Amino acid sequence: MATYTVSRDNTALSTSSDFMTIIPATNHSLQIIEISVGGMGTASAANSLGVYRSTGGTTGGGAITPTPVGRISSAIPPASGTVVNTTWTGQPTLGGLLLALPVNANGGIYRWVARPGEEILCVAADEISLRAITGSSNVTVTVVFSDDPL
Repeated sequence: MATYTVSRDNTALSTSSDFMTIIPATNHSLQIIEISVGGMGTASAANSLGVYRSTGGTTGGGAITPTPVGRISSAIPPASGTVVNTTWTGQPTLGGLLLALPVNANGGIYRWVARPGEEILCVAADEISLRAITGSSNVTVTVVFSDDPL
């Protein structure tokens, strides 16, 4: 099992566009272990970021390369095959809301950490979308996940 992190810094939320879409590599599964959201504004405003299962999306772009966390072996850790898009020509279709993460735009921080056995699982053709439920403030988001072959 390899663990990775992806972050997006000081970016505006949108209720109509994914902030980040996480897609595991072919024949891989991933488990989301932790998500942190921090407000980057200078005035107080209520925001919430939803974590959803999603499908589809056309022509993803603005990809973030996952960074390995910790030492996996004496060699350089393997690159993750997971794709993390920040833009789409056509947005993914959201499924059920898995998690709502509240954050105050004026520096509020919210950190969700899965208890063992309660990680958010994403397998093969699944996707996980992070998209605003409410608000449009700038936030910084970091996601920690493990990436495993099936």
